[in-house]
Amino acid sequence: MKKSLMILATAATFAFATTPMPGMGQGAHMNKKMQKMQKPFLILGKMPHLTKLVMMHWDDLGLSDEQKEKLIQIRKETMGAVKSLKPKIMKLENEVAKATMEGAEPDSLKAKVDEIAKLKAEATMAHIKCIYNTKKVLTPEQLAKLMK
Repeated sequence: MKKSLMILATAATFAFATTPMPGMGQGAHMNKKMQKMQKPFLILGKMPHLTKLVMMHWDDLGLSDEQKEKLIQIRKETMGAVKSLKPKIMKLENEVAKATMEGAEPDSLKAKVDEIAKLKAEATMAHIKCIYNTKKVLTPEQLAKLMK
C-alpha cells in the first residue's frame, strides 16, 4: 500500500511539475490560438466591441454610405492601435511571468509591470474612443437595434 502511494505521489508530482498551473499559461505554455484570443485591455467583458457588432449586423442596420465610411475608418484606427500594442504587451507579460517563476526580485520587475499597465491603459482608451465614436455615427434607433 505504501509503495502504491509513493508511486502515485511521484506521478502526481511529475504531472504538476510539467503541467502549467492555471494562470501560468501566459508565456511559453500558451499556444498561438490562445494568445490571439487574449485581450490587451484593462477592462474585460464590460464594454462591447461595438465595431465588431456593427460589422456582424452591417446589412441589418440600414446604414447610409456616409455612416459606413465613418464606421470602417473607426474600426481601422482602433484595430491598428490595438494590434500594434498587443505584441508589446504579450512580450512584456511573458518576460515578467518567466522572471517571476525563475525567482526574480519583485522590485526588479516593477518597470516592466508599469509598462504593461501603461500599454493596456492605452489599448483600453482606444477601445473607449472606438465606442464613443461609433455611438456618434449611429442613430439612436440603430444603436438600440445593435445592442439587443
